[in-house]
Amino acid sequence: MIKVGLIIDEFFGGAGTAFGGYGFLAREYIAKYIPNEDIQVDVLLGKGSRKLFAEEFKVDDIVAYRLPRYKWSAKRWLKNKNYDIYLSIELTDSYVLINEPNKNKKLILWIQDPRPQYEWDEINTVKLFPEYNYYNQKIYDLVHEWYQQERVKFISQGYFLNQKAIDLYNLAQNVDIEYMPNPIEIDQDFCVKSFEKKNMIIFLGRIESVKRGWLFCEIAKKMPDIDFYVLGKTHREESKNSEIMSNYYSIPNLNFVGHVECEEKIKYLKEAKILVNTSIHEALPISFLEALSYGTLLVSNRNPEDLTAKFGIHVGDVLGDGFDKINLYVNAIRQLLDDEEYRKRVSLEAINYIRDIHDVDKIVPKLRNTIIEEI
Repeated sequence: MIKVGLIIDEFFGGAGTAFGGYGFLAREYIAKYIPNEDIQVDVLLGKGSRKLFAEEFKVDDIVAYRLPRYKWSAKRWLKNKNYDIYLSIELTDSYVLINEPNKNKKLILWIQDPRPQYEWDEINTVKLFPEYNYYNQKIYDLVHEWYQQERVKFISQGYFLNQKAIDLYNLAQNVDIEYMPNPIEIDQDFCVKSFEKKNMIIFLGRIESVKRGWLFCEIAKKMPDIDFYVLGKTHREESKNSEIMSNYYSIPNLNFVGHVECEEKIKYLKEAKILVNTSIHEALPISFLEALSYGTLLVSNRNPEDLTAKFGIHVGDVLGDGFDKINLYVNAIRQLLDDEEYRKRVSLEAINYIRDIHDVDKIVPKLRNTIIEEI
């Protein structure tokens, strides 16, 4: 059996970790679908609190570990585990790789949201509540070192991310990067033609600076005849985020639902006509793919893989705190809601696109084959 060490710093709430896009992909798709009779997946959450021994957690049907704090113990533990290959969603922690004693081990690095310094320069235009900057040159240099040693296989969820990864990890312009779109569970029984959607607008994601949730609230304030729902919760810097959002709790048509999962989340995705994304920065959010899979169109200042423009309205760049551009979103929402014939046609096109490109049943065999080929 092939043993895969999945390196991730969050596991969508599992083992006390944060709820976020990387963790959702790791828990709901990789750890859930990739293991079979030939492949075992362990989740590696970086350094733990115990000095000599690893911490072990059972999450769903997967075992997750935090490695010993003492490096020699971590090296010994990894030697005993003897993973055949590592898989990382981006790479936000280097502890596992720097302690891997076998110089022949390889890494499959799934490019999700590479952030070179110029991306952080854009993010840092937000002044109301600056985003925590986790830029870490040592990690990027480590990936470059492994790449020079021919120990890294790059896969990418979006073509538009490849140049950013090349810049971040200092790769050759002709580096081989395999296209590996993020998977989505498809509800084959859902028929958008017969389903009666509501005049409902949703925000789906964590409440934090980079998401600029305050803009969604400002949009709701300007559209009192439409119901707006915030689906998500604070995690990092919770008190500051909550303080900002509490200013909007009294808006009658704005509903703060909190974190949603499974059938509850699907209910909102089905019923909503539009998902609004106000982030200063995004790669290709899984929330976009989930929304489109139910024919829920997009309004955003971000346009990854041209999806917002194809299946909604791209309002253009909105830098800084964004308060001066609220009407761009308001006008885009009105435009989609006022043209029901267009909205229904594009909703169907969106569903067909997701089923063609992002169906989990198509992606899983492809990722398994990549793992096997790299051993």
